[in-house]
Amino acid sequence: MKSRLFNALVVLMIPAIVYWLVITQLDSFNQPQKTLLATVGDECAGIADNSVANMSAVVEFQKLEIQGRKMNVMRRCMTDKGFSENPSWLAYASPIAHANAIKQSISEDEAIENLRREHMMIFNQSSQQPIYWIHHS
Repeated sequence: MKSRLFNALVVLMIPAIVYWLVITQLDSFNQPQKTLLATVGDECAGIADNSVANMSAVVEFQKLEIQGRKMNVMRRCMTDKGFSENPSWLAYASPIAHANAIKQSISEDEAIENLRREHMMIFNQSSQQPIYWIHHS
């Protein structure tokens, strides 16, 4: 009697396990895989966030200092992982920075740095603009 019950359980469990394995594999095929840039970018963004997590700002200058430190950690982490600024991105961003500098009455250096800080946190390729980071093969 126990043998039959055990055999029945095994016979019922095998299709359930096979079904579960097939469904999970199909689901993983449907999920887009993260690119190397997205994986490394997310990791470095976490490290950069943690690097300034215990810092607090009282005045505007301190907020800028914290943001600068965070972006510096981001740059160093990405460089350590084999990424650098894409020259195509710089060519794309320079005229935008020039226009922003005039519009906002700031230096072109500040305008390009503002664009860098914004675009270095984008890790997915877009047809609208070149990606900020490029990997050294």
